[in-house]
Amino acid sequence: MASKRKKKIILKDNRGSILILTLWILTTLVLLAVGLGYTTSIDQRLVSYQRDRLKALYLAKAGYVRALAELEQDSTPEVDSYQDPWAQNPEAFQEAELGEGIFTVSYPVPGEDGEEKVVHGVVDEDRKVNINTASEDVLVRLPGMTEEIVEALLEWREKHSAEGEGEGEGKEKGKEEEKEKPFGVLEELLLVEGMTDEVFEALQPLTTVYTDGKINLNTSPKDVLISLGMDDGLVDKISRFRNGLDDIRGTEDDQSFTNTGSAVQQLNGFEPLSPEESALLAGIISQNLLKVRSDFYRIYSKGAVRDGKIIRSVEGVVQLPTEPEGSIVVLSWHEY
Repeated sequence: MASKRKKKIILKDNRGSILILTLWILTTLVLLAVGLGYTTSIDQRLVSYQRDRLKALYLAKAGYVRALAELEQDSTPEVDSYQDPWAQNPEAFQEAELGEGIFTVSYPVPGEDGEEKVVHGVVDEDRKVNINTASEDVLVRLPGMTEEIVEALLEWREKHSAEGEGEGEGKEKGKEEEKEKPFGVLEELLLVEGMTDEVFEALQPLTTVYTDGKINLNTSPKDVLISLGMDDGLVDKISRFRNGLDDIRGTEDDQSFTNTGSAVQQLNGFEPLSPEESALLAGIISQNLLKVRSDFYRIYSKGAVRDGKIIRSVEGVVQLPTEPEGSIVVLSWHEY
């Protein structure tokens, strides 16, 4: 009898151990299932996030392509100004809906009140000063520039131009023309002795490394025109001529200079110039510093999904073809 009782006690103890072990196993399985579900949920969110980032990138690229289309459809290729659809076109470029998101093509400009404003369009690089070709007199008049910085910039240009010429020895003539410019990208200005972040920030919207060195009289901002040697009075008259009678840019009465040869006459016909102003503008034109069309453009395009929670951007610099059968050349491309 004692043996049977002992067996029953042992059996009960084993049942209790098995029950506890089973509970532990079930608890462990539940925790594993919860952890696996949480990991799977995170993975799903990551996949969704990466998918939407890709969508936003392609929306940005769609805006870039739309900008190229506006540039190619320019009805006045010999004259480029703010009247062209690529320059200021909210209908085409402001939060344009496409699929599950939107794209915006725009760029910031400083307003007259000092606050930054947004223009929905494309930036022509020909409105800017080319730091590879501009003279010392032009460079020193740019915002923030000092004689010391300009001297260091010119030394950089001379040094790197000489290096480029040395590398070009023994090459074919066509290859020599393709040698690198002194400044390949604008950010190299930060390597010039004396250059500061503040000065570079002021120069960035006003300078370029891509153009032929001539400035588009129809699109150049005030600081660029002043750098060419114009005074405030002449620059203000040019601005009023371009803005039209209402003095508001982007309206129907805007005007354009049709060629540099008649620029003095056109401006004088709109608002009388003093003899000094006429002579000043004519002198700058005679130095072959101005033109009325643009060949190089910078496109900033932004794509957004999830009501703007996920945004990707692209930035490209292109050169329009110089011949009717030519194609657009991409000079710079960034995705971020």
